[in-house]
Amino acid sequence: MSATYDVVLYGATGFTGKLVAQYLATHPQQPKIAFAGRSTSKVQTVIESLTDVSAERVKSIGVLEASANNYSSLQRLAASARVIINTVGPYAHLGGYDVIRAAIEAGIGYVDLTGETGFYGRVAQELHEQAQATKAVIVPSSGFDSLPFDLTTYLAAQEIRNAYPDATVSQAICAYKMKGGISGGTIASAVSMRTDPDQMLVVKPYWFSPVTGSAPNQNSIIKMPQVGKYGISSPFTPHNTRIVYRTWGLLESGDPKRAYGPSFVYNEGLITRSAVGARIMAFIFALVNWLIINVALFGQFLKSATPQGTGPSVEKQINGSVYLRTLAESRNSNVRAIAEFKAKGDPGYLNTSRLIAETALAIAFDKERLSSLAQAGGVLTPSALGGEIVASRLGTYAGITIKSAIVPNNVDLTTPL
Repeated sequence: MSATYDVVLYGATGFTGKLVAQYLATHPQQPKIAFAGRSTSKVQTVIESLTDVSAERVKSIGVLEASANNYSSLQRLAASARVIINTVGPYAHLGGYDVIRAAIEAGIGYVDLTGETGFYGRVAQELHEQAQATKAVIVPSSGFDSLPFDLTTYLAAQEIRNAYPDATVSQAICAYKMKGGISGGTIASAVSMRTDPDQMLVVKPYWFSPVTGSAPNQNSIIKMPQVGKYGISSPFTPHNTRIVYRTWGLLESGDPKRAYGPSFVYNEGLITRSAVGARIMAFIFALVNWLIINVALFGQFLKSATPQGTGPSVEKQINGSVYLRTLAESRNSNVRAIAEFKAKGDPGYLNTSRLIAETALAIAFDKERLSSLAQAGGVLTPSALGGEIVASRLGTYAGITIKSAIVPNNVDLTTPL
């Protein structure tokens, strides 16, 4: 039975869900969409609040009732869709696993924006083979956690592989800076991980990977030659690192033409102004992490200060930005490549809504052009899904500038692409 909708957005009434709803409703490809939630009246209110949308388009948007507490409602949701976007977090506590199970049973696509390592790890370990059995394409962490980091690493590595097919990529370093706010949902997800502190620490880099390498855990402060500055591990680093290594592992075990190489190592750093500034910021991040893990009242304070359903103002979101510059090198640094990612708007909200929507639409509209891994189904990453297709969509529809190129050895690494 063919699906009624290209994309069903589950969680349309939440802070990020509303942004995704607006993006999908105004998308130039005019996908057939439906919004779903526990309360159809609240979902209808979201539809009525859409801006720059014609009356005909508004009328075409479906309204579905679905709840993680009612598995049959999730099955009905999955039966109506080619792809589900799930923005209901924290995923480990609000039924994310069951939404994925319903998508797998229906053999459809699924994307979310989780940064919860324990949740992702469980899904990858328990549901990958089930998804392959039905050819369901499951792509968690398709928002700012962790698409830009994974994608720029992939694109830089592919520049090397395409130019020199016999070369292997020995390392990638992602340097990034960002300007944005934080929502109650993000804080709730972070606090929810305190019961398993390893989720928030730069340990277990291969947690998600189907194969294990020999990369050391990342240093908290690293030198980043592509920007000529120092960078530090941030709260994003543990999850990003595991996503990048899942891409590496999936390619190593299932797509040798795109594989980076068996000795690949990934590092990333939030750009700081100086070595001294790096040490200060590293200490602050470590302290906040320690407080969340060890002081329950601190987490409760953070959640009460920014409740779920709230987030940065529209003005702050518009004034936000994100920039990544990822360097990949072959063994002995004989070949170097850089990938850049630039976007206006808050990275965690405005840009996340674009990232997750375009990943979903890649599954809905470009399925035949996606990777061999995507054709086989499974729990994938945005890059393993088909990094070139995702990057192209982001440039065409989301206004995100993505470039990658080989950098000759006689050219300074800080030179813009």
